[in-house]
Amino acid sequence: MYLVSFSKYFPKLHNFFAFLVFLVGCTVLIGWLINAPLMIKFHPALPGMVFNTALCLTILSLGVIFSDRDYFKIGRLCAILAMFFGAVTYVQYPLGLDFGIDRFFIKLAFEDSMPFPGRMAATSAIAIMLLGLALFFNKTTLMCQFVRTTAASLVLGTGLIGMSGHLFRFNAQYGWGSFTRSALHTSICFVFLALALLLQLKARLVAQEYSRKLFRPFYVLISGVLTTLAIMQLLLLKDFQKNRAITEIRANAIVENFDSTLNPLKKALGRMARRFTYQRYDSYKSWEIDADSYLNDFGGIRRITWIDKNMITKWVYPMNNHYERLLGMNILAQPETNEIVKWVIANKQAALSGVIELKSGGQGFLLFSPILKDDKIDGLLSVAIVAKPFFEEVANAPGYYVKITEDGREIISNNPQSSGYSREWSFQKDYKALNAKWNVIVTPNPETILTNSSILPAVIAAFGVSISVLLSLALMFYVRSRASERKMKETLDWQEAGLDSSPLMMIQMDQNSVITSVNKATELYLGYEEQELVGRTPFMLGDHADAMELRGKMESQLKRSLSLDQDYLEAMFETGVNLSSERVFTTKSGQRRSVIATLSRVRDEDGKVIGYLTVAEDVTEKKEKERLLKEQAEKIIVSSRLASLGEMAAGIAHEINNPLAVMGGYISVLRKNLNQKGLGQDVEIARRVDSIDAMIQRIAKIVRGLRSYAHESHHGELELIDVEQIIDDTLAFCYEKFKTDGIKLSARIQPGLKVKCRPYQISQVLLNLLNNAHDAVVAAPVKEVLIEAEVHQGGVEISVTDSGPGVPAELREKIMQPFFTTKEVGKGVGLGLSISQGIMTAHDGKFYLDKESLQTRFVLWLPSV
Repeated sequence: MYLVSFSKYFPKLHNFFAFLVFLVGCTVLIGWLINAPLMIKFHPALPGMVFNTALCLTILSLGVIFSDRDYFKIGRLCAILAMFFGAVTYVQYPLGLDFGIDRFFIKLAFEDSMPFPGRMAATSAIAIMLLGLALFFNKTTLMCQFVRTTAASLVLGTGLIGMSGHLFRFNAQYGWGSFTRSALHTSICFVFLALALLLQLKARLVAQEYSRKLFRPFYVLISGVLTTLAIMQLLLLKDFQKNRAITEIRANAIVENFDSTLNPLKKALGRMARRFTYQRYDSYKSWEIDADSYLNDFGGIRRITWIDKNMITKWVYPMNNHYERLLGMNILAQPETNEIVKWVIANKQAALSGVIELKSGGQGFLLFSPILKDDKIDGLLSVAIVAKPFFEEVANAPGYYVKITEDGREIISNNPQSSGYSREWSFQKDYKALNAKWNVIVTPNPETILTNSSILPAVIAAFGVSISVLLSLALMFYVRSRASERKMKETLDWQEAGLDSSPLMMIQMDQNSVITSVNKATELYLGYEEQELVGRTPFMLGDHADAMELRGKMESQLKRSLSLDQDYLEAMFETGVNLSSERVFTTKSGQRRSVIATLSRVRDEDGKVIGYLTVAEDVTEKKEKERLLKEQAEKIIVSSRLASLGEMAAGIAHEINNPLAVMGGYISVLRKNLNQKGLGQDVEIARRVDSIDAMIQRIAKIVRGLRSYAHESHHGELELIDVEQIIDDTLAFCYEKFKTDGIKLSARIQPGLKVKCRPYQISQVLLNLLNNAHDAVVAAPVKEVLIEAEVHQGGVEISVTDSGPGVPAELREKIMQPFFTTKEVGKGVGLGLSISQGIMTAHDGKFYLDKESLQTRFVLWLPSV
């Protein structure tokens, strides 16, 4: 149940990170409101998060959550508010101003570890501005992607360095003006918010189906920025060590100053002690002169005192400032000096007391020197030194804060910085000479740190981030260009596949009408390989005569001459013949193919013509099918007509045969009667009777021919018949026609030739050839037609030869095509030879034009019985 609830409110990881930051920010804000330090620091030893930092983090976390739910305006408003707080806070550092924004919302309950009470550190202010910038650019454009990634990566690196400073206890310099570590939870919030912004961007790009390769530039950018910040931090640590070394030198110099100041004092006091040993001072006056010289030689000394061997103060110089309090005083009875006096007596060496309240007023310390006589204590000399002027002079270190403590008690300090600052930058040195217990703490001020630091880290940071951005941009453009290339290649592959799968021929040309590519259909139909056509003009594919004819028409229409290049193609657009025009393409083998071609212009984005595309449909087979259909239709019509003619011929033959039979009988009766009457020998009468009989026989032969045609309405069985009879029956139809036009019609038939066929169909073929021969020679000077029949190549060859002009060479391949004719309109439909070829094929025979003959000679060949 809890997992379901969690996934309901945080379906994406970046929302979870943003919500964690929101919780931390609210906790700190409440801590400031109710004055609960643990809610602000989370641990007593850690620095706290200031109110404005917590407020900005809360606002930014809300902006991330709202912008993820498409409330972009709310997200951008949060970004602007955060950037405003960050910018106003940051400018206070270099300008040295205080706008009051640090304590505007709440009065500070404590100011521990804060150089500027209530003010977020400069680096925090910069991080807040960068987070606001990343949140503001919440769209998925390329610029927004890189701005968000760069800004979030910088904050991520800053947060990680801040966290590492706490975990590994090194000084992660945290901004100009503070030079302290960040609050640990501030660094963690920076890391979470930066990750939230980066993950949010990734989620949006994934939703747009970005490939993994497109994320690589962002990984490079993030890695580059983090690496740059790591290198910068290493350089800053080097500067830190440099500052620490210089601070150590300053601390050692101060300790050496102690020695150089106190050792002469100790030696001078020792000389005075030896004078006491040798009893050189016979009165106070003689000692007073020496004491006065001592005070004049060493500044900062308030009083010199002589103590006898009973530890009772006897002489004091100068006699001022309540000196009477010291005369007759047993110093062993004084708690502040008891221990050091005993140490001097026991060790018979000079020593310093701790810093005490002097009898003459103010804080100071005493330098005791023993007076020895026969190696025994014969008294003491003490010098009272005022602490403040002594330490201010001896421990003077311009550019550094100096603090001196004794047994953990502060003696003097000029360090206004926070304990956090001092903890990071201070160097401590103990002074134990003369039994002293002083601890010298030297801390460089921010100006000294900056002076001793190099600008190299800043240069490296700027250079590294710039290089990372430029490198990632270059990689992004490279990845996108490769993706575009792949997409373009896929598009071209699909286009090529579509072109190759199309049954239409497609020819692409450049602006100079030079072929650049063709599809597979073009290669298939025309027989060329693509490389054979590329670089050549499309005019090689067409029929030259057709191209010249079209060129002439276009020149006539446009009133200008045209060249066979781009000018020719543009003229086709001007005359409108570029759309669905019938053309003839010539294949590589020379075969002519009919096509319906359309020419189109290809333009660039500026409308300039950059090429042409010809799309052509091969209609050769389609036209052939149309021809065959038309031929079949004509055959059906002809067959219908022939069937009708056969029925008519049958009727006519029947009607004629009856009278002919009567007439034939009468001729026989007439011959018999003439013979009976003695007239049979009359030549004239016999000639006339023979003529009548011959005419009757001729009519009978014609009738037999008509009866043969009467059988064409159906396909009967093959008959074994004499070739001579077929020829005689056929000639009966046209003999008189040839005779009338003065055409010599002769026949040479080899005797005994028999074939198995349908006589009426063979007779139809012969009659068609004879009619064509008649038309060919009727106007020729020599009018001869010859029919021959002989055995040839295992069969019977029947040929019809005429003396006409012959068939032109260019027409020999066409004459067998249906509806092809050279006759005038109304004299033929162009089906005779085509039908004749069909009849011979049905007989397993051959029908062809003898191309080797000098005259027109058509041949019928039938297999022999």
